[in-house]
Amino acid sequence: MRKVFRLLGVVLDAITDIMDEKPKRQYMPVYEAREKFEKGMISVREYNETFENNNGI
Repeated sequence: MRKVFRLLGVVLDAITDIMDEKPKRQYMPVYEAREKFEKGMISVREYNETFENNNGI
């Protein structure tokens, strides 16, 4: 029984890791980044990367 729960834990952990992955986008408009940052959907690091990738545009 212990092995069953351990296996179930491994499977559920794998599923949640897959769901947590974010697709990599090379370009995000600054206005979209600002909206997502204000809503708490992206981190400060991701917000700052938008300016680095867009050269401040």
